Amino acid sequence: MEDCIAALENGCLPETAEAEEYTRLLGANRALQRIPVAESVRATEVLWSAVQPAVQLASMSAPPQQRVLIWQKANAAFRAATSVRLYAGTQGYDETRDRILPSADARLREPQPRTAAGPAGEGSADCPDELTTRERQVLDAVACALTNRQIARKLEISEGTVKRHLHNIFNKLGATSRMDAVLKGAERG
Repeated sequence: MEDCIAALENGCLPETAEAEEYTRLLGANRALQRIPVAESVRATEVLWSAVQPAVQLASMSAPPQQRVLIWQKANAAFRAATSVRLYAGTQGYDETRDRILPSADARLREPQPRTAAGPAGEGSADCPDELTTRERQVLDAVACALTNRQIARKLEISEGTVKRHLHNIFNKLGATSRMDAVLKGAERG
């Protein structure tokens, strides 16, 4: 809405890298949750339908011959602002879908042999900052937008163990959120 208002006031959209990056991450998050891009488009239409009464009310103070012009200008500004955001969100969505989700799905399907010491790759004394096999599986499950409980069930471990793995993952990657961990984990490969 701020972009729309700025477009109406100044005649052009503001160029803010922060807003574009935020929208790209929002798109990535929607991909992780497996929400179709079409839902973002639909959300835009829902927002426009919510804004229409305010636009109509605001145009009532103008002379009748200018009301249609006000409506058209507000509609055009809204469409321009949302199209920029939808495009940035779609870029994040596509990037995440193509880079993260296929490998995450494949790793979640890999069977994990168990030994007396636990699942294969449980620890790595050679490189303590590398994710173990189990930590990678947990991170891949997070990339598929599973909850801790769902991860525990899928990997046949306790929720407490999932939390411990997430704690270790966050520390190793320097991540501050689940989304940040997924993105940083994807960068590491």
